[in-house]
Amino acid sequence: MISVIMPLYNNEKYVIEAIQSVINQTYKDWELIIINDASTDNSKEIVQRFLHKQLDSRIKFIDLENNNGVSFTRNLGIKEAKGEYISFLDSDDLWDKEFLKLSYLKLKENYKFVYTNFYYLYENNKLKKSYSCNKNGYLNDFISNAKNRYEFIFPFCVGCVVIEKNLLEIYKINFPEKQFLFEDVLFFAELLCITKSGFVENTMAYYRQHKESKTHEKYTSEYYLQELIYLNSLLIFIDKILKREISGNMKKVIYYRTYRIIWRIIKSGDVDRGIELIKKYRKRLKKFGNIKDFKWNDRLKCKIFLLNNKFLLNLLKNI
Repeated sequence: MISVIMPLYNNEKYVIEAIQSVINQTYKDWELIIINDASTDNSKEIVQRFLHKQLDSRIKFIDLENNNGVSFTRNLGIKEAKGEYISFLDSDDLWDKEFLKLSYLKLKENYKFVYTNFYYLYENNKLKKSYSCNKNGYLNDFISNAKNRYEFIFPFCVGCVVIEKNLLEIYKINFPEKQFLFEDVLFFAELLCITKSGFVENTMAYYRQHKESKTHEKYTSEYYLQELIYLNSLLIFIDKILKREISGNMKKVIYYRTYRIIWRIIKSGDVDRGIELIKKYRKRLKKFGNIKDFKWNDRLKCKIFLLNNKFLLNLLKNI
C-alpha cells in the first residue's frame, strides 16, 4: 500500500481538486492522510463536507488545534502511515491518474525512491515543464558544474516522489521542523546520500504556483540564511549518520553555495550580516578561494571577503 500524506493549510480553493486526483488514481491500494494544520479559512469544513459525501474508508482526516507548519504535518503523516511506501501531495497540487501506478512499477525494479518530472501549474492554467534530469542516481549524480559553478540540481518537487517508508525509519530521515524554507531540499539530499533514485519516464505531477505559494518568497537575508542551515544540516547528516567523508564534488557544492550566499547577502546591503558570516565560515571560504575549478573573479572576490574590511565590502557590493 502507498500512504499519501496531504498537509492542509488555507487551501479552500484547491483542496478538493487535489483529493480528487488521489481518488482518480488507477492504482487503488492507497490511503490518504489529510492533516489540517489549523486552517483559518473554510478548508476544514469544505473537506469534511466532501468526505461525508464520499464515504471512502481509505481517507483519514486529522484536525490539529494549533498551526505547526508543513514539516511537522508531513512528519506526523509519516508516523500515522500504514503503507509500505510514502508519497506526498500538497493540498493545492495535482497528480495524473497514472502517477501511483507507474511509480509503484518503478519501485518494483529494486528502487526505494522514485520520482517523475512535473509541470508548474499557473493560476491561468498555463503549464510550464520543470527542469528535466531524466536519470537514476545518487546525490553526486545531481551535481551541475556548468560555468564553473557547482550546484545541486534537483529535478523533483515534494509531490512527484514515492519512497519506501522503511528507509526513512532506518536512517531517521524527516522534514526539519525548525526550517521554513529548503526543508524538502534537505529531505531529498539526505535520501540521495543513501539510496539511488529511479526515474519514471512520464510527467505526471502538477506543482501549482500562486501568490500564496512559498516559491514566491522574496530573496531576503533570511531566505539565504535558511539555505546555509540546510547545507550545515546535510554535512552533519553525512558525518554523523553515514559516518563517511563528503565526496569531492559535494564539497565543491558546499563551498560554492556558502560563498554565493554570503555574496548575495552583502550585495543586498546587509554588510554587517555578511561580516558575521565571513567570520563563521572562514575555513570554508578559504578552501573555496584556493580551488582553481571555480571562476577566477569569484575566487578573487572571496579573498577580498577574507580581509573582512567593511569599507572594501561596501565598495564591492556596488560593483
